[in-house]
Amino acid sequence: MTPRELAEEVSSLFSLPDLVVRACAVMDSPSSTADDLIEVIELDANLVATVLRLSNSVLYAGRGNIATLHRAVALIGQNAVRDLVLATAAVNTFRDIPEEFVDMDTFWDNSVTCAVLARLIAGRLRVRDAEGLFLAGLLHGVGRLVFYARCPEEYRAALRLAREGSWLLTDAEQAVFGFSHAEVGAALLETWGLPESLTVPVRHQFDPAMAASHPREVAIVHLAADMAAHLAPCLKTNREAETYVPDTRAAASMRTLELNPAALLEITADALAASLEVTEIIHPTSSIIY
Repeated sequence: MTPRELAEEVSSLFSLPDLVVRACAVMDSPSSTADDLIEVIELDANLVATVLRLSNSVLYAGRGNIATLHRAVALIGQNAVRDLVLATAAVNTFRDIPEEFVDMDTFWDNSVTCAVLARLIAGRLRVRDAEGLFLAGLLHGVGRLVFYARCPEEYRAALRLAREGSWLLTDAEQAVFGFSHAEVGAALLETWGLPESLTVPVRHQFDPAMAASHPREVAIVHLAADMAAHLAPCLKTNREAETYVPDTRAAASMRTLELNPAALLEITADALAASLEVTEIIHPTSSIIY
């Protein structure tokens, strides 16, 4: 079985709502307007409320008080609103993963932290599609959820191999399945019709040097994921995060992005507060301690 075949097997289980598919189709149409996008989103009051809360979060500090979708589009842009819709829908898509397979609070704590870090790094570097990288960061680990849902016993075997054999998780996944959760996650996002600028960073989050395109986006998601693994556990406790020390590949991503340790310290400080707020908005059942 290939990553694509596995993703297609679960595509009916993990599919985006019709309303979100329609919103994306509107955005892809060259003749569409902001009003067309808003008209679709407004069909779901809960979705509207979540998007507005995200628009008013610290991620968009200084943009003003956003009380309507028209105001959100005017201040943060159509692409940003579309990506916030996708982010909200994606989290809801994976709500039914059995708790005996994975602690979903911990999963989304890590995912949101990665998303916020990717968004902050991209914003600092003035990357054009910073909101798209928020989405890539948020979804960087969904391949693990595909494994949990489709082949839980085999995935438990991979986890045991990683834990007891001191293997990297991706190496254990390769040994059991022949591919990693990064490849499965990217394949699932491709079935959703998401662009290469999002799927390539997810696919190459563990091997950025192997990416044939989008090197900056890949480096951002790789670095954000590595930082999130260090930072996210601190969200559930009152302990202060220790200074982040990048490994060899993360250091290479820092060089690609021309980021120094001082910049990462500033980004980390901003990410702590933002991750708490964003997690509370899109996954309010999480047991983060404030």
